[in-house]
Amino acid sequence: MAAVLIVLIAGGGTAAGFFLQPVPQRNDGAGVLASVPENLESVASFRDGFIVPVLRDGQVWSHVVLFLGVSSDRTEGDVIISREPLLRDGMTEALFQHGSLGGFDGDFTNAASMARLRERLDLVLQTRLDDPTAKVLIVSMARQAG
Repeated sequence: MAAVLIVLIAGGGTAAGFFLQPVPQRNDGAGVLASVPENLESVASFRDGFIVPVLRDGQVWSHVVLFLGVSSDRTEGDVIISREPLLRDGMTEALFQHGSLGGFDGDFTNAASMARLRERLDLVLQTRLDDPTAKVLIVSMARQAG
């Protein structure tokens, strides 16, 4: 008898929970304003890598291959991609300058060298995009001999 009573109470509780649950409200978007983020965190990658020759005594000693991207809080990814030729021009110039000043010699991935490289590339991006929040993303970087 106790077992039957327990089953009836459990069944009654389940039925009550099912029938007394709140009706889900339909949200079709009417009357709801789309929220626009204050900080638009957009990221874009360049299609092709950058190849920088590293010279030693006037001869090509090695090449540095970099794959770069851009992050920005103010400029949309589509705008960054549409300005890729302009950005690549300035970034290539900055990379060549960095290489000619010895930035890719020796331990070129140490913190000081990477900070100088990022600073140069960030300046190009911020100037050409007119966006002080634009930052370079170094996706990958490798030095190849010869």
